[in-house]
Amino acid sequence: MKNNKKLVENFELDEAATQLLDALEKENNRVKDFLINSYKGLPVSLEMKEEAYNYFLNNSVILTAMTTNPGSSVFTEFLYDRVSSSSSIDNYVLQCKNGRAVHARLVAIEKELPKIIEEYRSKNDNVLIGNLGSGPGRDIINVFSTHYRNASNIRAVSIDKDVNALRRGRVMAKVQKVDHLIDFCEGNFFKYDSPDKFDILLLIGVLCPLDTETCINILKMAKRFLKKGGCLIASNVTKKMEKEDPFAYFIMKWLASWSLVFKDEEELKKIYEKAGYAWKEGFRDSYGFHLMGIGAPIF
Repeated sequence: MKNNKKLVENFELDEAATQLLDALEKENNRVKDFLINSYKGLPVSLEMKEEAYNYFLNNSVILTAMTTNPGSSVFTEFLYDRVSSSSSIDNYVLQCKNGRAVHARLVAIEKELPKIIEEYRSKNDNVLIGNLGSGPGRDIINVFSTHYRNASNIRAVSIDKDVNALRRGRVMAKVQKVDHLIDFCEGNFFKYDSPDKFDILLLIGVLCPLDTETCINILKMAKRFLKKGGCLIASNVTKKMEKEDPFAYFIMKWLASWSLVFKDEEELKKIYEKAGYAWKEGFRDSYGFHLMGIGAPIF
């Protein structure tokens, strides 16, 4: 443990990473040494890389889900549920800042979205929300179950190509008694043919791995879903995540080749403006790792 505490000083690892290394020292010291050397950029053998890779997948339900389908809602749902595990690796994923920030993003959306909904309810007879790349749509389900279970003038459509995520969303909505307020549509949202325009459009966790030009093109495409006077809420990971929790990001890239494109508020604002939106404001999760931008389409 003394050596691992030294690592915290030398390589700026946080308490969650130190606890993981302490656990691996007892479980499989070779894997611990691989992580340290690889993180430091030192040479590691292909054999050791393969051994560590298999060890992580055999001992982590959460990272297996991430590796099988990077960006999948299955991975984020584990972070939303935050159920404790006997796996030291899974506990690390849940306790690291990156893992906690994903849950904090959900909390931030649940706090801010009702305020935006109320702005539109004060002006319109009915409010329609679209959730592109929704996964199960937990954010909408939670907001509706807390604030709008008995509302008659608000509806949402969750659109995702993952049929299993939508199946879970339907069950979650039914359990929360808001299934009558949400439609679940299977398919690629690029090809979604909306019969109605949305007042509010969510794009959460979609832009994070994408370069600036791709983000601009996606936001341009999303404009066709919005009413005049509507708004888009899109999230992106910030540079603070890369700076404050590089070890967790290192593990993500190593296991799943999952690269993120970190953007600050000025960069996200420019993406909105180049895509044809008037930037209104942004809000963050409590760690500052995720920025949710709000913009109005310019027609």
